Amino acid sequence: MLWLWLTVGFIGTAVIIFSSMEDDFGSTGSLSVSLILGVIAVIVVIATFVQLFRVEWDNDKDFARYYNKSTVFYTPNLQAAPDSLARLLKGAYQPSDSKCDLVGNADVPSCIKQGNLADTGWEPRVGSLDGATIALQRTSGDIQKVSLNAKTLAYLNEWHGQSPRWSGVLDGKGITQSLGGVSEWEGTGQPIQCLFKGPYAIDKALSGGRSNSLSNLLAVEYPALRYETSDVWGYCDGDQPIVVIPMRRQIYFKDRTVDTAGGVVTVQGDHGKTKLTYYASVAAGQFPGPVYPASLVTTQRSQAAWAAGRQNQDRNGFGYEPATSVAQAGNVSEYLLRNKATGRLEWVTPLTLRHSSSELFVAYAVSPADTVSDKVLNPLTIYVLADNDPRRINIDNLEADALNYLAKNAGTFISNGGKLVEFTPVDGDIWRAFGELNGRVVYRLDISASKKIETQLVSLDVASTTDHQATNTDCGLPLAQLTPNQLTNCIKQLADELANRQQPSSTPPSK
Repeated sequence: MLWLWLTVGFIGTAVIIFSSMEDDFGSTGSLSVSLILGVIAVIVVIATFVQLFRVEWDNDKDFARYYNKSTVFYTPNLQAAPDSLARLLKGAYQPSDSKCDLVGNADVPSCIKQGNLADTGWEPRVGSLDGATIALQRTSGDIQKVSLNAKTLAYLNEWHGQSPRWSGVLDGKGITQSLGGVSEWEGTGQPIQCLFKGPYAIDKALSGGRSNSLSNLLAVEYPALRYETSDVWGYCDGDQPIVVIPMRRQIYFKDRTVDTAGGVVTVQGDHGKTKLTYYASVAAGQFPGPVYPASLVTTQRSQAAWAAGRQNQDRNGFGYEPATSVAQAGNVSEYLLRNKATGRLEWVTPLTLRHSSSELFVAYAVSPADTVSDKVLNPLTIYVLADNDPRRINIDNLEADALNYLAKNAGTFISNGGKLVEFTPVDGDIWRAFGELNGRVVYRLDISASKKIETQLVSLDVASTTDHQATNTDCGLPLAQLTPNQLTNCIKQLADELANRQQPSSTPPSK
């Protein structure tokens, strides 16, 4: 806008100067001065217009330039990299510093290193987003004008002795009803709630209006910060509900603005008043969930398509994107998973090729989720898998194998309208999915794309799966994971097997 107004202003100046030249026509000295000023004004108009055009042309690229500074591409072998990296590696050279093995030759920052995505993988989830939404919505109607804010659902891994669980904020609305509390669900059974009442009573709501608006209060207290509701989540610290809001900060970059990390604000109730606490920096493990905004990771990931320059981004379709498979039901990116090896929370997205109809996962985007510093982007790492990596799986094929297994091992689940939801990576080519029937998640399924492990099926809802008899796979699982119905069936199978072995054999023993 600066260059636009300067261009318009100097055009007006030039017009005024040349218009005044008619009045000065009889005076040679005055005419010469006006002519000189007019020529200068025209030159300045041309200069500002050129700058305006350059700024406008580079506006989207400058956006990508900011976010790509924090992105690193990893390839298993720099000399024999996967074909999807060919356009980025063309003309790449070794930089003078040691931060990157190679950098691309486009006018957008790019960093390429040699390395692999670790095989250790992530801890599997105890329930699906779809199941959590259903379970929490059905138990959030105790207070009028208070309901689950579906945008605030978050998966919380084990933390300070608390079991892994899903959580959601019970939000108020209107000008009088404040936040209701936080609801948590461990994947089975009934959710538990902690409420904003008594010493934890509060006077604001995310969806509130006028003086009841939490958004208005945050704008007053932290005018330089903003947030997305999809980044908000909550948890129960004993009986106390706490809402966590990862913030974003708008800053100047070149001739435009961009969003960067803005720290975290926690929301608590204090005897009927709202208590806000701001953390400019958060260390890993300080909170049970994400403190770095998923919406910011989404932006960083999408802008990585610019790493090989405008032509490759626009015309040649360089880059990676989440899958569009129906099997994922729209939940395709930024999974909050806990790294098995490090214990850290990470935003994880399996990626397919841009501008391709293939649902083959060829890369993973990983970014830290449990730490944040104000005005600093967390690193985004894109691990491109080798062509022979078993983790390069097709999600549609994996779903077909899983449905085939359920048809053979889960009674009438499929024929009664059961469906699979939310495939998430565990380790190697092992994925976890959940079976949903009549609005209830009733099965948990672990399946290997290469069949390196036996498929594991666990019933989560006995009432909805009375026709499902325990399989040998079930009976091989830890006892704590089996439902009472499965335990009973396993005992029966073991007793029958023992009885069969104790029967006298009609065949003489071999010598």
